[in-house]
Order: sequence, then structure tokens, then C-alpha cells
Amino acid sequence: MSDLFQLRESEQRFRALFENNPDLVLFQDKKGMILDANPSYLKVLDKTKEEVVGRLLTDFLPEYLHDLFNQKLREAFEGSKVQFDVEVQFRDTVACLVLFITKVPLVVEGRITGVHVVCRNMTEQFASHQLIRDQAHKLNTIFESITDAFFLLDRDWCFTFVNTEVERLLNVRREDLLGRNMWDVFPEEENGIFHERYQHAFDTGQAVHFEAYFRQQVWLDVKAFPSQEGLSVYFSDVTEKVKSQGELYRQNQDLQQFTYIVSHNLRAPLANALGLVDLLGSLEKSTPDYEQTLANLQASIHQLDAVLRDMNTILSIRDKQNVDGTESVQLADMVEQARLNLEELIAQCGGEVVLNIPDDLHVLGNRAYLYSIFFNLLSNAVKYRSEERPLRVEITAAAVPGKGVEVVVADNGLGFDLEKAGADVFRLYKRFHSTQPGRGMGLYLVKTHVETMGGRIEVSSTVNVGTRFIMQLR
Repeated sequence: MSDLFQLRESEQRFRALFENNPDLVLFQDKKGMILDANPSYLKVLDKTKEEVVGRLLTDFLPEYLHDLFNQKLREAFEGSKVQFDVEVQFRDTVACLVLFITKVPLVVEGRITGVHVVCRNMTEQFASHQLIRDQAHKLNTIFESITDAFFLLDRDWCFTFVNTEVERLLNVRREDLLGRNMWDVFPEEENGIFHERYQHAFDTGQAVHFEAYFRQQVWLDVKAFPSQEGLSVYFSDVTEKVKSQGELYRQNQDLQQFTYIVSHNLRAPLANALGLVDLLGSLEKSTPDYEQTLANLQASIHQLDAVLRDMNTILSIRDKQNVDGTESVQLADMVEQARLNLEELIAQCGGEVVLNIPDDLHVLGNRAYLYSIFFNLLSNAVKYRSEERPLRVEITAAAVPGKGVEVVVADNGLGFDLEKAGADVFRLYKRFHSTQPGRGMGLYLVKTHVETMGGRIEVSSTVNVGTRFIMQLR
């Protein structure tokens, strides 16, 4: 085969590729003049080859692109393969294309004789990518604008999206979450209700809705929706709602207590007094029956007065839910005041009160309420002491990180059957020993005072061993 034949065959192959290439292909000289153009390029410009060849490429481009194309042409003639993408609105046409352009220098005998320009039409791909970007932007806008906190988990429990509300509610940064396993970020929740409910959603393919306490800080209302990709989780802060429900429950309990007072403690002495008044009207003042009936009437009136005073005390406390006069109180000093006021009674029974409270330990509360708490607990310890051993009351207190101040009041008295007492321990007019006088107000007031100051109280007791109160104060 002759060299001439091979040359012609090579030229024909090149021409076939050039003419039939779906990309826009040009051949330029150093000045930017078009030396050749394939049909794809001519079709976009809607021009003949004669109208294109011999003219500068920039003649068909908007002016703001001239410097860019001339710069890329110079780089190609310096021997570099140049690639770039650009959106082009060709002159005198409606064609607006996104082109990926490659300029390849043609080297003949060591000299660059021209540059092939290949323009690949990327308009459809660009439009598809732009649509995806637009949709992603819209979704991001939606997820950022909703009032709920929202995040996405993949099937490996990794965060793939986190909105701003998640950062605010959980006090985290999204860059610390994205791409990380949820249980690596929140290891303390891995065996808790969140893992259990999310796993249930994955296993059943059904949405879950629940409320849970997160990190002992905030109550969350959570909705989780499973899909093939993972889990979509929405949640909101319902701490105030839960507190309100607790307050509603407490108020309902109070209403039941007052119903009990009115129907039993108040009505009985009142009905008795009315009956005695009627009876007095039928008796002679000089008779013994008259004197006895009058004494009974006085007893009923005193009983009625005691109940009314109890109700007034309870209402005055409940009206001060925000605890006016809250201050930082030295705990040891307050407990000592209550002990000193009961010192004579304690000495008479041969008892002792041991205090283990740091001098610098303070609690936030109301001084009158704190005094009432320790006075009632100490007086109860004296009243319900065991005759089998000397009374000993130990009061200890310490600051506990994250919980405030923990106070323990423990005695070695009669104790009571906690299982039998159940929920009645702190209820109004509930008593567990009939050998000592009392109205069942003390522990009710203690619990009310503690909770009014934002604390909580628990009790444990064993018959003939003693009783132990544990309080968490601020």
C-alpha cells in the first residue's frame, strides 16, 4: 500500500469523523479565524460553510465572551490542551447552549499550525443538574422554614441532613452530626426509648409517634417516618406542655383534697354544730344536759375553726407558686434554727440531731418554707420516735452536679409500712400512727413547700427501723 493511499485514507477517516461528529467542531488559526467548521456547528448557527469559514469565531459570540475565548486560544497555541465550560448565546440565533469546550493544538513537524475546537453541548445535562440543585434548594428551604426540628438518617443510622432547629433545640452543630452515626454522637440514648422506637419504625415500616425526655434536659414530641432510604424525624420541644400537664394533674389532686375536706372534715363538725344549736334551744340552761351540749358545741366549733385554718394555710401556699422572696439561703443555718426551736423537746426524750451540712452550702428558696420543712420533719421525728431506743436524727446535705443540692433527713423512729401507705404518704389528713395526736398536715406541707420551690422529695421507711426523706433542692 503506497504512502499516498494511506494518507488519503487517513484524511477520509478524519473527514468522516469531522463531518459526522455530533459535537460542534471548528479549526482555527492563530488569529482566531475559522478555517473549517463541521455541519453540527453550521446547524446551530443556521449558516452555510461559506458564511463561516474565513471569519473570526468571536464574530459569532457576544462581546463579553471575546476576551475569554481569545485567552483560551492563546493558551492552546502555547501548546496546552485547554478545557472549560461556558454558556453561549450565539449572535443572530435563538440558540443558547451550555458548552464544554476543548481546544487541542495541531502540531505539524514541531510547529503548531492550528487549533481544533470541540464544543460538546451539555445543555440537557446542565438543565438536569440545575433542576436537581433547585429541588435540593427548595427542600432545604422547606426543611429550614418548618417550625419543627428535622433530620434525616440513612439505614446505617448516619445523619444525612440536619436543620437549624435541631441545632438550637439540642445545642449541637450540624457539622458535628452530618455523616456521623447517631449512637456515636448520643451514646447514652442507644439503649433508650429513641433507639427502641426508631428501630420499631425500621422493622415495621410504620411511622412512630412518642414523647420522651432527652438527656434529662428537655421533653420532645417525636414523629419518625421510615422509607427505603432511611428515617425522617421531626420533633418539637414540649417541655412546657408536659409541665402544664403535671400542674393540671397536681391541681386535680388538690381539688380532690378540697372535696375531701368539704365533704368530711368540714361538713361533719358543721352538721354537728347545727344539731347542737337546735338541741340547746330545747334545753333549760340550769340542767347538766345544757352544759354538756354547750361544751360539745364549743368542741365542734374549735374543730371547724382548725379545718378552716388548714384550708387557709394550704391556699396561701398554693397562691405563691412563684415563691415571692426567693433568695440564696445558707442551709446549715436554716436547719440549725429549726433544731434550736425543738431543742427542749429533743432533750426531754433523750434524742440527738446530727448535722452534716457544709457551712458554705446554699440553696435557692424561700426562708419561711425551708424553716417549715425542717421544723415539720424534726417534730415528726420526735413525735413518732421509738420507745425502744434513744431518738437519733441525722441530716446530711451535699451539692450534686446536675441535680442541685441533695438533702437527706433520716431517723430511727417507729417508721411505717410504705407499701401499705402507697400514694397517701404526703396527702392531706393522712396519718399512719394513731398513738399520737395530729391532723396529718405536716408531710403535706413539707411536700408542698419543696415542690413550690422547684424541688422534689422521696421517702423510704421500714416499720420499727426508721424513716428516710431525700430532697432535691435548687
